[in-house]
Amino acid sequence: MKLKKSITLIALLFFNMALFAQENYSLTGTVLSGTDNSPIPGANVIIKGTSTGTISDFDGNYQITVKKGDVIVLSYLGFKTQEIVVSDQKKISTKLQEDSSELDEVVIVGYGSQKKSHLTGAISKVKNETLDQIAVSRVDDALVGQVSGVNIQATDGGAGAAPTIRVRGVGSISGGIDPLIVVDGLVVDNDYLSALDMNDVESFEILKDAASTAIYGSRGSKGVIMISTKTGKEGKTKFTYSAYTGLKEARQSDAYYSTVAGTVAAEQAATGTLSARTRYKQLIGVDTNWQDIAFDGGTITSHSLSARGGSKRTKFSTSLNYLHDEGVMLTDDFKKYNLKAKIDTEVNDKFSFGANLSPSYTETRRFDGSTHDILRQPSWLPVYHDDNTIQFVDRTVYPDVKVGDYALQRHFDNYDLDGNGTLIDISNTSNTNPAAKVLERDRRDKKFKMYGSVYAKYDFTKDLSFKTTLGGDVQYTDRRRWQGVLSNRNGASAAQLDLTNEKQIHLANENFLSYDKSFGKHDVNAILGTSVETWNYNYETTQGTGYSSDLLQTMRAATSISDYNSYEYERNLLSYFGRVNYAFDSKYLFSLSVRRDGVSVFGKNQKYGNFPAASVGWNIAKEDFLKNSDLISNLKFRVSYGITGNPLIDTGDDLIDNYPSLALLNPSTAIVDGDVTTAFNPINIANADLQWERSVEINPGVDFGFFNNRISGSVDYYKRNSDQLLLYNPVSSTTGFSNALVNLGEVQNEGLEFELRTKNLSTSFFRWTSSFIGSFNKNTLVNFADSNGQIQNVDTKRAAEWINSEGQPISSFYGWVVDKEIPVEYLNDPYHPIGAEAQDVYVKDLNGDGVIDDDDKANLGDPYPDFVWSLTNDFKLGQVDFSFMFQGSHGAKVRNMGDQYIFNHFNSAQDFNPATTPNQGFIKEKIFTNSIVQDASYVALRNVNIGYNFSKDMASKLGLSKARVYATGQNLLYLTASDYTGFNPESIDDTSATTYGYQRAGSPIFRTISVGLNVEF
Repeated sequence: MKLKKSITLIALLFFNMALFAQENYSLTGTVLSGTDNSPIPGANVIIKGTSTGTISDFDGNYQITVKKGDVIVLSYLGFKTQEIVVSDQKKISTKLQEDSSELDEVVIVGYGSQKKSHLTGAISKVKNETLDQIAVSRVDDALVGQVSGVNIQATDGGAGAAPTIRVRGVGSISGGIDPLIVVDGLVVDNDYLSALDMNDVESFEILKDAASTAIYGSRGSKGVIMISTKTGKEGKTKFTYSAYTGLKEARQSDAYYSTVAGTVAAEQAATGTLSARTRYKQLIGVDTNWQDIAFDGGTITSHSLSARGGSKRTKFSTSLNYLHDEGVMLTDDFKKYNLKAKIDTEVNDKFSFGANLSPSYTETRRFDGSTHDILRQPSWLPVYHDDNTIQFVDRTVYPDVKVGDYALQRHFDNYDLDGNGTLIDISNTSNTNPAAKVLERDRRDKKFKMYGSVYAKYDFTKDLSFKTTLGGDVQYTDRRRWQGVLSNRNGASAAQLDLTNEKQIHLANENFLSYDKSFGKHDVNAILGTSVETWNYNYETTQGTGYSSDLLQTMRAATSISDYNSYEYERNLLSYFGRVNYAFDSKYLFSLSVRRDGVSVFGKNQKYGNFPAASVGWNIAKEDFLKNSDLISNLKFRVSYGITGNPLIDTGDDLIDNYPSLALLNPSTAIVDGDVTTAFNPINIANADLQWERSVEINPGVDFGFFNNRISGSVDYYKRNSDQLLLYNPVSSTTGFSNALVNLGEVQNEGLEFELRTKNLSTSFFRWTSSFIGSFNKNTLVNFADSNGQIQNVDTKRAAEWINSEGQPISSFYGWVVDKEIPVEYLNDPYHPIGAEAQDVYVKDLNGDGVIDDDDKANLGDPYPDFVWSLTNDFKLGQVDFSFMFQGSHGAKVRNMGDQYIFNHFNSAQDFNPATTPNQGFIKEKIFTNSIVQDASYVALRNVNIGYNFSKDMASKLGLSKARVYATGQNLLYLTASDYTGFNPESIDDTSATTYGYQRAGSPIFRTISVGLNVEF
């Protein structure tokens, strides 16, 4: 019986082996280049739908086991993928054709699009492939390190706060310096980026040179960021849901972290004993880390749901987004609700129309305080009194203080430590508790924004069409700031409510003809159009005081309306524009554009300006002597020249900014015959000749690709001179003013930028790509008229100086150079307050005359980086992907006034003893030296992303067509220079272009760790 079973089993085994041998067989073949029939080594050959595969050898040969009906997929970098169905072939040799899709990629330019291979300007494109997986509250935050020539700084660490974006440096002093933002063809303000959901973004195009931006004329000198949002596609409606949640944590400063224990150890080691003050602080038993209090961290969460689809004639895209960012600072909070709907319809072969609507609502509660004010508090001070600290309260002065109340430094004065009647004071301020300054204030902004546009397009022929668009936005902003009774040391008398209402309406109408025709070796693309835009802005603010408690926080409860202000302004823009792009045989490229703008801002003599541009290119790789090159797959030389403008003025006064050419009056009062009557005071000097700032730029560049574009990139050199600058120039005091707004001065930005992208490895199972992006920029003040050499300060109480000198950057730090610190033995009390430092320092006698005076001052550096870079690596192994980006900035400096506050420079205990200190003539305050001018360089691990993509089979079992889970991190590593003491070298206070680089400790950079999910069904 056993023998029969064994024989049967063996027979079945041989039968199956024979059957297998009949079904599976070895297929061989050769993979060749369709261009020159040369073999392609390393080509991927896999059986579709399986993990079975191989690669071709050095001669392009391969061998793989297949069966009839299999589909083999052949692919290689730089070539189009090919699929072949297996019938009974024993050998399949294949020619792969070069893939020119990368060069034929369409790039969005002003009022149209163009093939990447035909571009003659400096335009960078960033596709949203994984940007929506970066846990940020604004889309522009995700662009850090993505584009050369664009420097994005986290100057404000608040939740939902806008970063500072500069394209190719700063070219204005009193004018606006933010790039123009265009979304789906509609010009929007920078605040729109706080309402846009990254899941709706298809791509970014950044126009950097004048030839590219001149089509936007007077608004193009600062660069243009064009954003294209996703559209529906023909076919079944696809739903996508994307979500992530993460934790945010502030980067703290080791230099600003001081403890009672550390002071005790230092004093004990230096003197062998402890002072009464130090012993008292030790007795209190509190060692507060005020950075933990101020930077309490938070979470960030986003949910986005979209539906996209359509028919052959009509396509639609809709989405809904919710985001909540708790920020990293005390009370900081940002919420966003966004809806977007987009539809495009072809009525017939000639006529089409569409609409785009995007309402949003945001609510922000701000950190209503200053980091330096909190962090200068001593660590022995608690936030609230408990059963322990209440015993130290001076009851003669504060009889009503109880457990749970905010602790004030003055509460701890007049304490008899040794019981001998000697009273000790340890406070160094009468201010309220620093936490109360923030927690007892409530500062909120509520914004409703509606952006929208409609268009109609008529095709006269397949080459000629006309398009008209009507778009705009409406914004309502309510700002509320309550300063409670406990937020100030003066109590109820300082309680205050501020209410502000702002309304902005922006309308735009554009009409243009487009001509696009290819015939023979000629490609012609042209546009001709006109544009009209208008802005209307209303502002109203009211301030109420005289509150007795926090119970009624309304304007009606105020006993006094202490301030009221309102105004409105209107701005109009009328434009005519045209452009012609021409390519011959895709080798020789030419582009010419011009725009004429008229704006209501400027004087009657200078309302219109002309902004021409021209560029040429040579696709040398398409020449006969290179087109069959194994080395060079793409090589294009190009050069551009153009003139752009800047109509925006930023003096700090909205009325002057919008009516600078007119003589403006402010209401006032006067005494006439002993009676008070209404009067008006002039606030500026009229200038009918006031006109645009102008930028003239030349940009030679080269685009390259080697080894079938396995190595590709671009290099650009630019030189941009901005003249006719809008700035205040000194005038005779007989005018009643000290200065007047005029067109004078010139600034130059010169730089080199490069983008290098490599496809390092690519097989059927593994892919590795890299990119290295870098930008050098030099800023020079060429002409500053009568203001050359002017010295300025930000705060007259702490009058550290900036100098604006021709031949140097716009803004440079100015002061004495440190020689050495004052030894602690010469200080009055070097161990009080906790963490304090001497406010003075020995400085160098630079001219050697034995006297320290202004002749010994020097240029101490500037706040502009010399080199900004990023390095990105992307890996894919099967269904797992991993990427990371390092990003850095070098050469910039920052004047960190936070040191004076947090190190308590101004405390008399830190003064030097005039009776014992030598060489006092060589001593100056640190704030007037390079002691607080610190290196703002950094290297950051900006982004890390690891994800898993579900297979189609696994996703379908879950009822999904696609699914991905991932984890990301931002700023997980952030390295700063050794002499930088703050939290964030990118953080810069909003002062002016001539005093740029000022920081009072600043807001922190933060790290985020998040997990997310993307599904499609």
